[in-house]
Amino acid sequence: MERLAERPTESVGFRRRAVAAWFGALAAALTTLAVSPATAMAEEAMLYTRSGYDMDGMHGAYVGKHGVKPEFTFFPDEDAAFAKVRAGFTPDVSTICSYEISRWRDADLLQPIDESRLGNFPELIGSLKKVPDSVVDGERWWVPLDWGKTSVTYRTDMVDMEEESWGLLWDPRYEGRLGMWDDVVDGMAIAPIYMGIDPYRMTPDQVAEVRDLLIEQRPLLRFYSSDRPGIERALAAGELVAAVTATDSYVKLKSEGVPVAFLNPKEGVMTWSCGLVLMKDAPNVDKAYDLIDGMIGEEAGATEMRTFGFGHANAMAFQILEDGELEAIGLPRDPETLLNGGVLQRAFENREELVEMYEEVKSGF
Repeated sequence: MERLAERPTESVGFRRRAVAAWFGALAAALTTLAVSPATAMAEEAMLYTRSGYDMDGMHGAYVGKHGVKPEFTFFPDEDAAFAKVRAGFTPDVSTICSYEISRWRDADLLQPIDESRLGNFPELIGSLKKVPDSVVDGERWWVPLDWGKTSVTYRTDMVDMEEESWGLLWDPRYEGRLGMWDDVVDGMAIAPIYMGIDPYRMTPDQVAEVRDLLIEQRPLLRFYSSDRPGIERALAAGELVAAVTATDSYVKLKSEGVPVAFLNPKEGVMTWSCGLVLMKDAPNVDKAYDLIDGMIGEEAGATEMRTFGFGHANAMAFQILEDGELEAIGLPRDPETLLNGGVLQRAFENREELVEMYEEVKSGF
């Protein structure tokens, strides 16, 4: 009985010592963590973006000022990014394309951007500063970063055209060897452009006409896909003779010696612009401005253009590249000539309806 009576006393003492030791260890760990390199890195501006935007040449200005690169977290697409931020994820800066601006702003995810804090802002291409929804009621919500063309990469040794047209994607001669982009942003806009309709402001009757044209196209396609490497492999192998791509796929295939060209459709090429937004609850606002300003600088722009074949928002970046470099990626010395002649992607007025319709068409309903 004595031994049993003594055990609770010893057990309580042991527990108290153990708890005290545990809290001591925790305090020591927290003290160490507070000064660890990992925590220091977490104090850098975080960019939420697609993979590729973490390459060294795009962040040299930030590293020059802060001694380290910014932090990066990657998303697969903008729908996933939007959902994650709405759920409470708080980066400092995110890359989104122009058609997403209103959705993110209306969801109260952004804060206005002070142009005066961006030393490189005056060098940005004039038309890109005026992209729809980027400035509302005198406040800027989005800063342009890059832009490019979405069109059709086609095999010049396998395709015969009298004139360049989006109609290539409806040519029955190439049944089973055509590839279509499977997301609504690109795929849904092509048919109306081919028809001479504004994709972003369609009436119900026009939507019905576009649906019919997409249904007509479906049996001609080998697949719908947003797998860029897969599309590139199919074009290189001749499995596809033509597919919707951005310029980066064309540049890559051409550099590998594949006989390809990038369609310049008579109905107008589709252009896009993506940019940077400042998140409403950004933890590191000052460094966020440094990150944005560095990414829109001319040196960062030249690096991106040489790497991906995209246009950059900084007009001075075009002066850094040689004529041959610009010709290889299909960009003019004066970017305004191309931007003013294209159809810029923007938010669909009836986005949810069009998403549902496009999914139905792809599924065969």
